Amino acid sequence: MKLYPIRKLVVSGEFITNCYVLDREGKCFIIDPGYEKERIQEYIKKEGLVVVGILLTHAHIDHMEALDCFDVPIYIHEIEYKVLMDDDLNGFGYFQKDKGYDLSKMEIIKINEETKIPLGDEEISVIHCPGHTIGGVTFKIGHDLYTGDTLFEGSVGKWDRPTANLQDLKKSVIKLIDEQPDHMLIHPGHGRSSSIGLEKQINPFYHQWKRESE
Repeated sequence: MKLYPIRKLVVSGEFITNCYVLDREGKCFIIDPGYEKERIQEYIKKEGLVVVGILLTHAHIDHMEALDCFDVPIYIHEIEYKVLMDDDLNGFGYFQKDKGYDLSKMEIIKINEETKIPLGDEEISVIHCPGHTIGGVTFKIGHDLYTGDTLFEGSVGKWDRPTANLQDLKKSVIKLIDEQPDHMLIHPGHGRSSSIGLEKQINPFYHQWKRESE
């Protein structure tokens, strides 16, 4: 299997967030366009890529404030749709910010674990990972897992946000680490990339939660 470079933009707003550009043969999806819309647009133009869609791992402000960076379909888990549409749940209300775009005028595609999203000769699959939010997902393609705010290098997502659930997060983290091969790379919404094999060794939350579940 051909290896593709990971294109990551670290964007800043209320938080510092990873925005990924997932490309194959000149076409790409933008994963979690959190902030700095113009910078994302300039990067795409400089690299000569064609954006075919936006993938949201979950609908928090720091992953979607720049959602209108391109006029393309937006993919979000069907259960997360209510978070996307409710500013009391997605953080825009908390930070008292206007979206700056009208969701009713955007093409929003609801997805689930049955969904396969084509890109080049490959497919992006969807792993439902509730816990940080009710409809958070991990996107999987090739050797790469885009885990949003579910699984980080040596850590996990917070569970004190609206629609979060600690028991769900425990199950999601254990499912990801136990069911995905060790060589799979994880690319989280914040911080550095890691691998499933490394997290299996070092992640203290996984170790504790795994013991609790046995």
